[in-house]
Amino acid sequence: MELTLEQCLERASTHNADIRSYGLASAEAEQGVNEALGAFLPTLTLGYNYNELSNGNSGERDTDYLDQDSHSYSVRLTQPLFTGFSGIAGLKRAHQLQGYRQAEEQYIRQQVVRNVKTSFYSSIQASQRVSQWRASVQRLERQKKIAAAWVEQRLAPRLRLLETEVELSNARHQLIRSESEQKIASAQLRQLLAFESDQAFKLSGDLPDDVVSPCSSLEQCLSVALEQRPDLKLAQFNIELARQDARAIMARNLPQVQLEGGWTDYSRSYDDSRYADDDRDYYSVTLNVTLRPFQGGRNLSAWRKQQIAVNRYEQQLAAARYQVASDVETRFQQLQEARARITNAQDTLNEARSAYEVANRSTELGVSSLDDLLNAELRLTRAEINLIDSQAAAAQSRVQLDFAVGEKW
Repeated sequence: MELTLEQCLERASTHNADIRSYGLASAEAEQGVNEALGAFLPTLTLGYNYNELSNGNSGERDTDYLDQDSHSYSVRLTQPLFTGFSGIAGLKRAHQLQGYRQAEEQYIRQQVVRNVKTSFYSSIQASQRVSQWRASVQRLERQKKIAAAWVEQRLAPRLRLLETEVELSNARHQLIRSESEQKIASAQLRQLLAFESDQAFKLSGDLPDDVVSPCSSLEQCLSVALEQRPDLKLAQFNIELARQDARAIMARNLPQVQLEGGWTDYSRSYDDSRYADDDRDYYSVTLNVTLRPFQGGRNLSAWRKQQIAVNRYEQQLAAARYQVASDVETRFQQLQEARARITNAQDTLNEARSAYEVANRSTELGVSSLDDLLNAELRLTRAEINLIDSQAAAAQSRVQLDFAVGEKW
């Protein structure tokens, strides 16, 4: 299976466990809204009661205490009329919690996108470094053969052969390291894409030569970030939820009014046949008004507690805004630096290639020394790796800046 970056992102959106989990949390909050609506609707209660009474007093004359069997069916409908605005507060809080869960889901999606892109580019970077180090190993192996021939013919000291072998060993070391880094990045990407351990996949893509900033200026990036960042929205939701909880607490001191209607079917039969059985049904309508003006000061303390929570969340929001501004500025400057490094690395690579070709031809003709060829090869390898690292740094900086400004996905 060969995957592009877009295909990786598409799979993550449907298979990543974190995205699925937070998606279920959003669905859970949606049902919470429906639950809060139930506070305004009537409640239907069905009841059945059976009672068997046995009295050992033979002189009992009160019909309520004679030996008897009785049962009753009841239906009761209760409609809240006024709940001290607690129902309204609960419904508003449920809507706010739903918005919080949606912002939370968006935030985790952005984190997954960032991590997928980061792992993708890290894997591509490691793959290209592997290719370049393999090329370096091949060049050094050719140089080793040339150096061995020169030493054998006593045209160069053995030191030159040893120097080439040392650099060849270093190149092989870097090759092993790059191969390991590629496997690590692939393992991280496998986790994000929810692939099984035995499911093989390859990546199709390249590091970009030119990375464009998502906004024209630092000021525009800051403006977009303050408007879009989900973590800022989460902090604002925390404030609104705390305020709504404070309103719900104050509603406890207001009266509670409900209207109740009921129907009861009651029947009673006596063990003594001298008494007539009782069978009746009746209806009732009740208006209940409850007021608790004082509850030991608990409501006042709870309200003050929520006011303190509101102030605390406001301070957290202010701190988050400062953090966002710092993050955006840092990522913006890193992207500008990385873009400049690409241009310089490309020019350096072109010069290093030309220098290596000249040194290689000169060495074959016996004009230049093995030391000149070795130095040219090392400069070429360093230039090749620098270009790869610069392109990867630019791609990673763009990913981090997209996350910092709250890019929607």
